[in-house]
Amino acid sequence: MNAKPTFIIVGAGIGGLTVAIALRQAGFGVKAFERARELKEIGAGIGLSANAIRVLQRLGVMQQVIDRGTVIKELVSYSCKGEILGHVPTTRTEVPSVCLHRADLQEALFSASPLDRIHLAEEFVRFKAADGRVTAHFASGRWESAHALIGADGLQSRVRAQLIGDGEPTYRGYLCWRGVCDYPAAERLTESFGQGLRMGLVPIGRRGTAWWCTANQTLGADRDRAEIKSKLQGWFGKWHPPIPEVLSRTDPAAIIQTAICDRRPVTTWSKGTCTLLGDAAHPTTPNLGQGGCMAIEDAAMLARCASNDADLSIAFRSYERLRFARTARVTTLSRYYGVIGQWRNPALVWLRNTALRITPARAAAKSYDRFVSYDPWNVSLNEG
Repeated sequence: MNAKPTFIIVGAGIGGLTVAIALRQAGFGVKAFERARELKEIGAGIGLSANAIRVLQRLGVMQQVIDRGTVIKELVSYSCKGEILGHVPTTRTEVPSVCLHRADLQEALFSASPLDRIHLAEEFVRFKAADGRVTAHFASGRWESAHALIGADGLQSRVRAQLIGDGEPTYRGYLCWRGVCDYPAAERLTESFGQGLRMGLVPIGRRGTAWWCTANQTLGADRDRAEIKSKLQGWFGKWHPPIPEVLSRTDPAAIIQTAICDRRPVTTWSKGTCTLLGDAAHPTTPNLGQGGCMAIEDAAMLARCASNDADLSIAFRSYERLRFARTARVTTLSRYYGVIGQWRNPALVWLRNTALRITPARAAAKSYDRFVSYDPWNVSLNEG
């Protein structure tokens, strides 16, 4: 009997580690390569809705994630003055929604991966496909050959640059700042709206509370973290509790600034036995909180398709076909949600807040439940 194909995974973030686990459990040989020298404690909070937790349950990682985070009961939208604009329960699915620190999620996934299959300090340079094999070359001079290669190397993917070559991602006109503090975690995920400003609070278990905020800014980076914190306190210091206290408790040295970018959806992100996953394939703005969830869904679907078809080039076409509509919808809706969320004109702000306020709670809950009910193992491989 012929041995199952082997995979090279470029990137050991959320998507890379999840697909490594899924492929290994399906019996494939896997090696993952990460440019970081160590898996440091980076990032802030992340929310995993039921659609992602369902995959992690199937892979045997759900409880480790729950133990490290907070099970949330609701999503709540506020005005900057604290008026409730909307409320959606998150407890109507058979698995929970969980928020935790990104580092804790990565740790849970890493602990479920064979340690000898994760190679750190290996910066991907290029790949070459020939004679039914793909060879990845790294800056260290190392090379590795396998039957297939998966680029899970994020927004600035080098694998994508070689596969698709579509240039830089598109900046969407606003910056995001993230941080973590010891303010006690609640059981709700919140977002508050102002004029060209937004702020969200993310409970992350024993660590306390993570937060993010956005503002319409020209592309650039402030270097002085103390000045960044002062600027944020100037914008959000008079918003509703506990926002001022959360900012006050945050160590300015730990504040992260990022530009909000995405790409227009493409229908093809594979060539031969090379493919992409997560933000490398379909980067989205973070407005719907689904970037990590889409990568986790991708991992499950890719492993299913690889198990279903011995010809990996055909399997990767199926994977693209089955994932395109859902990921393109998330990318597009997230982009428009961000546009509306960043409105500054007072009349438009009033219109947005009013629309949120008058949306029937039952309709909002039904829409949310339908979206998070997605299960990649229940999707027919003939769809699309």
